[in-house]
Amino acid sequence: MLLALMLSAGVAPGAYAQASAANSAASAAAVENGLRPAFDIAGEVPARWTIEERMEHWRVPGVSIAVIRGGKLLWAKGYGVLQRGRPEKVDADTMFSVGSVSKVAAAGIALRMVDAGILDLDRDVNAYLRRWKVPANDLVAQSPVTLRGLMSHSAGLTVHGFPDFQPGAALPTVFDTLDGRPPAVTAPVRVTYVPGSHWRYSGGGITVEQLLIEDVSGIAFNAAARRYLFEPLGMTRSSYEATIADKWGNIAKAHGPDGAARALPRGYESMPEIAASGLWTTPSDYARYVIAMIRSYNDREGAFLANATAQQMMTEVGVSPYGLGPQLSGHGVDRIFSHGGSNDSYKAWMEGHLATGDGVVIFTNGENGDGLLKEIRRAVAAAEGWRMGGSITIPAATPSADMLRAYVGHYRVASPSTIASQRSLAFSLDVKDIEIAMREDRLRVTYRDSEGNKLEDTLIPEGGSWFIEADDGVEQVEFVRGYDGKVSGLVIHNDDYSMDAQLIR
Repeated sequence: MLLALMLSAGVAPGAYAQASAANSAASAAAVENGLRPAFDIAGEVPARWTIEERMEHWRVPGVSIAVIRGGKLLWAKGYGVLQRGRPEKVDADTMFSVGSVSKVAAAGIALRMVDAGILDLDRDVNAYLRRWKVPANDLVAQSPVTLRGLMSHSAGLTVHGFPDFQPGAALPTVFDTLDGRPPAVTAPVRVTYVPGSHWRYSGGGITVEQLLIEDVSGIAFNAAARRYLFEPLGMTRSSYEATIADKWGNIAKAHGPDGAARALPRGYESMPEIAASGLWTTPSDYARYVIAMIRSYNDREGAFLANATAQQMMTEVGVSPYGLGPQLSGHGVDRIFSHGGSNDSYKAWMEGHLATGDGVVIFTNGENGDGLLKEIRRAVAAAEGWRMGGSITIPAATPSADMLRAYVGHYRVASPSTIASQRSLAFSLDVKDIEIAMREDRLRVTYRDSEGNKLEDTLIPEGGSWFIEADDGVEQVEFVRGYDGKVSGLVIHNDDYSMDAQLIR
């Protein structure tokens, strides 16, 4: 049956073949014993940890990993337990809630419908929507909301994300969510800038995409997922459900920041905005999708998507750093598509390398899982010899307390006026304000966006006026001194873009 499904989708069975057992075991062992921080300091013994040590440190009871090499699943393995205090183990078939990683899979459903001639990426979505319409205003009169805009977060729609719902809580319908009506707890989803003129991450826009797929297909979203995605790719342990059904079994349960089980007695929350955050799946299932996207992009025979469609999926849309679903970064052999997921009690990561066919999928069942999965991802990069994403080495630097205090202050991000400056906002939310503070002998950076969300990190000195963020080792902060020698602003650098801000106090 699985062979028939793969052939019907034109996906070569060999794409999912396991690499040799020896290679798989060596890679898995290197990852399991090679977790690491974002940076090593020159002249010091580098920190390396086992996966069990860091699961204990982060208080994450369970994690599951799938590693892809050269367009094939290299290995998949689970660690820890489904629920703290229970003996059931996480394995390669354990289902996790994956948060916004759901959005990239939802894009695959829509794009299969595009390939079938059912949907058009650039048509006004109100031509498809039957049970609800994007409200008219002067902004959409200038440029319509389109499927391309929804999937790339450039359609002008609001509502960044959605909180999870506890067992027993009333769940909103898709119409409650779109109109901000109880029991929904978020604002109405509305267009607040001309579609295509800016970008803003919008789970609300993905909810419009969900309704569009239902209205056009005439079936529930999960049924559409089975028809266009799960069955063609043989994803037998995947489902879009607001509340995952117990019948699936082997379900990773929710845990808080202290590692204690929560959302009891059921053991997991509900995510009613299913296209945006309601996918339950396994890393090995999701790896099938990652492999299918890579094969489609490289025009392999019988690929899941038409090559022209896959090329559009993996191309940034206008000012957005997103393609049609995934976030995009790098170029040449380092071209990567990726996405993170962050429901209340589950953190997830997926990425695929378009030129080499490599990738990784990591799912966790704890609120602190983001820190753990970053360390695992670095271990995978080192084990697999990836050029990007491992630990970097920085020189030992000890700036004086007076020098550090000179950088303390409130910085205001300039209004982005170019494509590059708009895309730069991707790596630090839709940032408006940056606060630099002194805590003990370290600088701390806090990013705040227009909706009040914030991100914090510690800055590690690299020498001179340059610092690196401790959490990911990707973003660097350069403080700028003016003609008078005084600090006047800062520049945040990452691999692809930079963003500057002026000191205002």
